[in-house]
Amino acid sequence: MKHKLLMVLGPVEIEKDILKEAAKPQEYMRTEDYTEKWLRIFENLKYVFQTRNPVVVFASSGTGAMEAAVTNALSSSERAICINGGTFGKRWGEICKKHSIETTELTVEFGKSPKAEDVRNLLAQYPDTKAVFATLNETSSGALTDIKSIGEIIKNYPDTLFIVDCVSGLLTDEFLPDEWGVDIAVSASQKAFALPPGLGFMSVSSKALEFAKKSDLRNFYFDIFDYVNNAKRGQTPFTPAVSLVNQLDKRLEKIKKEGLENYRLRYKKNTEFLREGLKKSGLKILAEHPANCTTAVMTNDFDASRVVKIMREKYNIEIAPSGGGLKTKLFRIGNYGNITEKDIKKCLKALTKTIEEIK
Repeated sequence: MKHKLLMVLGPVEIEKDILKEAAKPQEYMRTEDYTEKWLRIFENLKYVFQTRNPVVVFASSGTGAMEAAVTNALSSSERAICINGGTFGKRWGEICKKHSIETTELTVEFGKSPKAEDVRNLLAQYPDTKAVFATLNETSSGALTDIKSIGEIIKNYPDTLFIVDCVSGLLTDEFLPDEWGVDIAVSASQKAFALPPGLGFMSVSSKALEFAKKSDLRNFYFDIFDYVNNAKRGQTPFTPAVSLVNQLDKRLEKIKKEGLENYRLRYKKNTEFLREGLKKSGLKILAEHPANCTTAVMTNDFDASRVVKIMREKYNIEIAPSGGGLKTKLFRIGNYGNITEKDIKKCLKALTKTIEEIK
């Protein structure tokens, strides 16, 4: 199969030394050596999450971690506020409704960022709210959420949890969960971690663990206490994704060596380089407050779905389509993972030719 340059939002381009980790012989996980590995990983995950709270690892996608946040934090018939600015904000609401949680949706115009004042007003209207769900970077639109401002409001509600999806925003935009009052943060391996899909991460505060004690939704596989208690002894409750864990260990060591700020800055510089090129081509970025690494482009006089198709079939470059009513109006470009300026130039050149071809 011919390699296609992945300028999407996950899976992403991965360096050869990380890929080679997956080819190592399988290990038995209940050994002292494997315990040492896990203890190292758990500490390094606290570093990348910028938290003192435990961070656990699921063999799941990011959506699995999202559901774990819901089922561990809440009980059926309790109330939650879900900020919906696109596909992934909407997903919080879908998961809550699936578990019979009374859900109030704060709908945000696509491409816009939620206003903290709107959250304040909803909490005043529904003071019995047990959790507010937000998305750091709405991947479907590329819009960044001011988590800090919303967290300051929720701090005034001691009986309310603040739960954040940072799947596509962790490691690319500033995120300080402890300082900002985030009780649960969930992420995944296939975006800024630049690993294959298959690992979900969740940091959990002591306040969230107190809520979990009362939850009537806790299930067998995602029970947070099994993961937190096993993490203390350097283990997981169930069989881990061994090859992915090897890659995670290597990635975290590389991030520490480079430094979190430098890692984030590298992503930011590449994002700025990409967007400058898009602007020079006359293309409009959708998001009012765009997040790093996720660039949504609106098209007016040409079909976005044709752009995606030509880029894939003619130039071997994958960019991300949109669905529904936006299929012909919007495409997205990601620069997560092992993407260089050379790759971005290649993408921009092919994009220019593609647009010229279909106009």
